[in-house]
Amino acid sequence: MSPLGKRLLLATVTSAIAGGLAEWLYRGMRQAPRMYFRDTERQPYWPQTATQEQQIAFHSRVQRFVTAPMPRPGVAEWLPGAHLYICYTGPRQHYFDAEGCVEYRFNELGLRDRPGLTWDKPAGTTRVVCLGDSFTLGWGVRQEHNWPVLIERELTRTWPQLQIVNCGGAGMSYADEYHHALEHRFGRLQPDLVLVTLCLNDLLVTNGKLCHFRDEALDADGKPPTVLGSQILADLFGGNRVARALQLDSDRDQVQTLLDLPADHPYYATKAETPDHYWTRGTPQRSLQAIRDWGKAHGSKAAVVVWPLFQGLGDGQTYPFTRMHRLVVEFCQAEGIPCLDLLPTFQGQPAESLWVSPADMHPNERAQDLAAPTLAAFVADVLDLR
Repeated sequence: MSPLGKRLLLATVTSAIAGGLAEWLYRGMRQAPRMYFRDTERQPYWPQTATQEQQIAFHSRVQRFVTAPMPRPGVAEWLPGAHLYICYTGPRQHYFDAEGCVEYRFNELGLRDRPGLTWDKPAGTTRVVCLGDSFTLGWGVRQEHNWPVLIERELTRTWPQLQIVNCGGAGMSYADEYHHALEHRFGRLQPDLVLVTLCLNDLLVTNGKLCHFRDEALDADGKPPTVLGSQILADLFGGNRVARALQLDSDRDQVQTLLDLPADHPYYATKAETPDHYWTRGTPQRSLQAIRDWGKAHGSKAAVVVWPLFQGLGDGQTYPFTRMHRLVVEFCQAEGIPCLDLLPTFQGQPAESLWVSPADMHPNERAQDLAAPTLAAFVADVLDLR
């Protein structure tokens, strides 16, 4: 080999080694914020890397399978007395503890609610039972700063007999599960009002965390894209496409796109879901009708609250799911079900200011504060409190 060829070979090998090292270092420094758990003894549990044995051991301490009839098997509820922490790396909210965690305690009924709560309603009490998923549970916020607690605190100043019970995230994740949980478990709480909280992922299949990412921004598994296998090049030439993934094309009907996805689409397959879970097959609609009818049969009222996904809300941005909110509101109006749409409450707010973490786009305590007055007024109106 000529001296020039040797120099070119040496330069190529050296550049490859340096580039590989730079890529390795960059990916290490680029570690995205992550969510994980700590158990009662505050020992960390990372679902992403846990073995099957570790997963079973952790979940057996805090959850069990629901025994009552449900639309699908494998539904888990919190164990009575369960105690754990949800934790975050990266940016921290002011209310996180020193390790970046939020504490979760579950009472004797397996609810994230006050201790000593009983199935039997105390005499003279007006009871509101809140059904929903993690938005009702209060994922990523302290129990005392979750919206059911905030609206009870507000309303009991005038109506001390009122009790708001948080059944959120207790063995139910989809709208039909809300109905079954009411019929077989939470109806025992003898509600005067059943307040059903819907998020857009109760109504439409979603990809990514709580949001619908563009296909070109994330693949079906939610992994960041690369250019020629390089994350450095992807970020350099694409900006941070993951960060911009929430800014969906405003000229495209995103709701209809999701309603029309075929059953074998990766968005369904990667979450073991089918269109039967969602609005496109009428399941949420039938479930809301069934909850309304259960209320009529048991001397109770039913009402619905719709939360937005936190993206495209800031000034100059376009929220891509307005049509889905309108569909729910129009359906409830036609069915005689009071409905509150919280989208106007959050319109104009930068979405990032409402997130628990970049790793968790649930409503943080600021978002809880924004929603609470509107929710309290809605509950008072539905109950005709005077």
